[in-house]
Amino acid sequence: MKIVDVLATPGFTGFYFDDQKAIKMGAEHDGMFYIGKPVTEGFKEIRVAGESISVLLILEDGQVAHGDCAAVQYSGAGGRDPLFLAKDFIPVIEGEIKEKLVGRELTSFKELAEEFDHLKIDGKRLHTAIRYGVTQALLDAVAKARKITMAEVVKDEYNTGVEIKRIPIFTQSGDDRYLNADKMIIKKADVLPHGLFNNVEEKTGKEGEKVKRLCNLVKR
Repeated sequence: MKIVDVLATPGFTGFYFDDQKAIKMGAEHDGMFYIGKPVTEGFKEIRVAGESISVLLILEDGQVAHGDCAAVQYSGAGGRDPLFLAKDFIPVIEGEIKEKLVGRELTSFKELAEEFDHLKIDGKRLHTAIRYGVTQALLDAVAKARKITMAEVVKDEYNTGVEIKRIPIFTQSGDDRYLNADKMIIKKADVLPHGLFNNVEEKTGKEGEKVKRLCNLVKR
């Protein structure tokens, strides 16, 4: 089974891109927004909508494999790759990456993943979001070519020996940790909650008292 075409379409993620440095410097909330000027390169506001790119691999039998290029909330912070804006990276996928994908045989996910995970363009590795989305699409493509699930592909090619079964889902509450903890309880989340702690005065308290309050709430 071969890849005959590659498409890249812009989208939004489920959360936001936040300028962590500006928040740590004391930027305050205003509803869902943060007040102040951004300080991290690429940000026009302290909080902006999270962007993604969907990578679609068209297979020769008409099937379509899919992968999402998505980055972390605090892009550009702590050595992370820069802010991931779709308009900046779609040309990369539609250019050099597409050239390397079209015509490829879908025989081994592991080999393809290692190749694209270490691919360099102009001497630099691909943005982590692109590596994540492209390899995800390749995993889906190999699974479709072999008529098995993606989990089975990973189990077979990496010789994991693990049983294929449902795994616990980890949850994150974001800023509204109390209300969202209730939502997790109602939906019987497996693990709860990973609260968002990005500001000492607002989120943790100078003596950790706000963290303790959240722990007591979840414990009850």
